[in-house]
Amino acid sequence: MAKIHIVGAGPGSPEYVTPIARKIVQKAQLVIGSERILELFRSDIKGEALALTAKNFKQIIRYAVECAGKGVNVALISTGDPGFAGLLGTVAKSVDKDIDLEVTPGISAVQVCAARLRISWDDAVLISFHEGADEHGKRRLLEAVKSGKTIIILPDPKCFTPKDIAQYLISHGANGETPVFICENLTLEDEKVSRGTLRKVPLQGQGTLCVMAIIPSVKPG
Repeated sequence: MAKIHIVGAGPGSPEYVTPIARKIVQKAQLVIGSERILELFRSDIKGEALALTAKNFKQIIRYAVECAGKGVNVALISTGDPGFAGLLGTVAKSVDKDIDLEVTPGISAVQVCAARLRISWDDAVLISFHEGADEHGKRRLLEAVKSGKTIIILPDPKCFTPKDIAQYLISHGANGETPVFICENLTLEDEKVSRGTLRKVPLQGQGTLCVMAIIPSVKPG
């Protein structure tokens, strides 16, 4: 059976790339990922490298499947962990059953966010809006806030930013003084973690490398 390796690249810093991820990329004859991710593995890539974008996604994945079918060792690199707001879900829907997807997990921004805030996230609600903010996701978010749970969110930088999230929650009855944390560019040199409330969300948080945490159990102030 043809195989494609889906590899987690971590949250952004080379220090957070796992040794196993580098080994898989080094052995691959075809490596696929975003420009930013390919740069992270530049010294490891020995074979062909193709940049993946929203526009060429279907075409590149189709090419990857064709190559894998011919026995080419293919590595598809996903930001963070492939299983959460990563490439696994989208790729799994795009390939047929004759392709074996071997997944190597990575360190996600969600994990780093929880570590920076020193919170246990085994009972946290994890929500990603990276593929859009549908009503189901919004309702799930609202229910989690009203139930007092810790929530870690990947906002949509285009149409559902942290500010939009806060406005939505307040307009649907959430307490405006609920503590909010914005984590940006985690593990990178310009990493920043800021605290605010739903009513006063920190001004940053508009970029793609942003994680938002809502923690009702934290005392305001």
